[in-house]
Amino acid sequence: MTTPDERPDLPPAQEAGAQVPPATPATPGMAPGTTPPPGADLRTTLEDSARAFDQRAQALGREAEAAVNRLGANPAVRDTVDVAGRIWGLVLLAFGLWFFADVTLRWNLPSVAWDQLWPVILIVLGGLVVVRGMARRS
Repeated sequence: MTTPDERPDLPPAQEAGAQVPPATPATPGMAPGTTPPPGADLRTTLEDSARAFDQRAQALGREAEAAVNRLGANPAVRDTVDVAGRIWGLVLLAFGLWFFADVTLRWNLPSVAWDQLWPVILIVLGGLVVVRGMARRS
């Protein structure tokens, strides 16, 4: 069995009756030789971390705002966003009306095999993306 004196990872043991050096102030503004209140180091560390996090978040926000302003100034981006928003709105409206008529009004609509339809929807959306990309190049 090893003693604390033989282990280099532990601080040397204090002898009984030995003078303990006064604590250094952990908080700015404390008088030398006074002990900080419990948790002062943690509080200072947390405040510093929170301040640094706030500064990074504000810098990220400014960068994002600048990127949005650059993209918003481009008319092609505005038109694309406008068209994409209208298409998605119409798709959601169509699905909503279909389910409203089928479930709420109990209209006898043809049943849709969704397990067979969703790949077709993906193919159509992919085709739209390709066509729009080709239209932008010309």
